[in-house]
Amino acid sequence: MRLLGITDLHGQQDMLRQILHHAGAADVILLGGDLTNFGTALIAVKMVEIAQATGARVLAVAGNCDSPEIDSALRRLGVSLFHQGVVIEEVGFLGVSAMPPWHGTMYELSEDQIAQSLQDGWHQVQEAPVQVVVSHPPPYDTPVDLTARGEHVGSRALREFILEHEPALVVCGHIHEARGVAQLGSTVVVNCGPGMDGRYAVIDLEPDGTVNVELRRA
Repeated sequence: MRLLGITDLHGQQDMLRQILHHAGAADVILLGGDLTNFGTALIAVKMVEIAQATGARVLAVAGNCDSPEIDSALRRLGVSLFHQGVVIEEVGFLGVSAMPPWHGTMYELSEDQIAQSLQDGWHQVQEAPVQVVVSHPPPYDTPVDLTARGEHVGSRALREFILEHEPALVVCGHIHEARGVAQLGSTVVVNCGPGMDGRYAVIDLEPDGTVNVELRRA
């Protein structure tokens, strides 16, 4: 299964089109949050529709620069992974939106809320042979959650979930400068980087859970 991971578009519709053209065909497009830059649900819906026009299956979560209203819109579109799990060709997808608490001015969730979203999704996909988590924030204390100031700002609940359940793959974003691929236990963690700059990830997921990642720029 070929996955296309795109995060942190911040409303850049033309850049999304450019990425989709540059990437080529994918089976599933994963939109990992910050679809907008504090924008409306209508903008987020448009981003999803642009991705769906490729013919690929689209799954999405919201980011800290989005809103609960955007999460609701994603749910109405049938693409949301927040508190939900979806199985596609024996691969179970689940996810979480927003980010851990910071200073209360963005879309933020407590670590308990993050854990609950992940557990809700897990219950729906745990029988699948392979699981993939789509999370806006990275897991805490990994190379892909390290800010330019040298601070780890990822989710502790996500880290605990990964170590407990060992999904094959986590696709995340949020920390623009921490783009890269990391290993946490047996799980491959991919911070796709800022889509608004044309950065994205192409991920080939084998039936046995083997993950091959290529970071690209359109």
